[in-house]
Amino acid sequence: MRHSEGSFSTAEGLTIYHQSWLPAVEPRAVVMLLHGLGEHSGRYAHVAEALTGAGYGVHALDLRGHGKSHGKRAYVRSYAEYMSDIQQFRELVEAEHPGLALVVLGHSMGGNLALGHVLDHPNGVRGLALTGPALVPGKSLSPLKLRLAKLLGKIAPGVRPEALSADAISRDPAVVKAYRDDPLVYTGKISAGVAAALLNSMDGFPGRHAELALPLLVMHGTDDKLTEIAGTRALESGAVNATVTSHYYDGLYHEVFNEPEQQKVIADLIAWLDVVTS
Repeated sequence: MRHSEGSFSTAEGLTIYHQSWLPAVEPRAVVMLLHGLGEHSGRYAHVAEALTGAGYGVHALDLRGHGKSHGKRAYVRSYAEYMSDIQQFRELVEAEHPGLALVVLGHSMGGNLALGHVLDHPNGVRGLALTGPALVPGKSLSPLKLRLAKLLGKIAPGVRPEALSADAISRDPAVVKAYRDDPLVYTGKISAGVAAALLNSMDGFPGRHAELALPLLVMHGTDDKLTEIAGTRALESGAVNATVTSHYYDGLYHEVFNEPEQQKVIADLIAWLDVVTS
């Protein structure tokens, strides 16, 4: 396996870190991976190693304000900023692997961003895979709280109302401890700018589900307390023009790639990739 690191500059001058894991020979296809809120691409090294072992190349970036990338932690002024960074990154990936099939893989917030990206730029994408995607607001958010969150995102995007619960990411205590101890993981409060960007994107997704006309893989733990499984089920039923494969893992928490059953989950991903990239 070959591992490399790099960076690129955004229009505003932010430096965005990215890394890749490639098999020793030419990859059969390329996976562009988008991580979740507060974390970073390095937490997917074990997934990348399994994928390279199956012949796939993996490219992942640290989203702005995350990991080794520049920017205020877990902060964004608009959804468009994430979309611009991802498009710029994709162009780098495609330039490195001209002619190879491209699959977009996103987890949690990265699943939301992956869906947003593919809806806007479907050409050239062979498949879309989402794990625990953040596609609908949490049940705890009343209509009033939703309106307030969106308003706050407009007028004070830097305000930080709440943080995520690390205990909810995995049933494995070692994973939770490593997450808390990882200096590249942001465990503080999330900015209103990020919250509003995601909530506003969620409003538009249901009306666009039918635009997806490609292989779609959705994976969600049934005991996920950080993202709503209802959003994944709604996408599965609404993507009537996609070829949908779904896996709902009984009892698993949010990070299905970091649960005790991770080998089964990764094997399911590889099996799907083998079909859609053949």
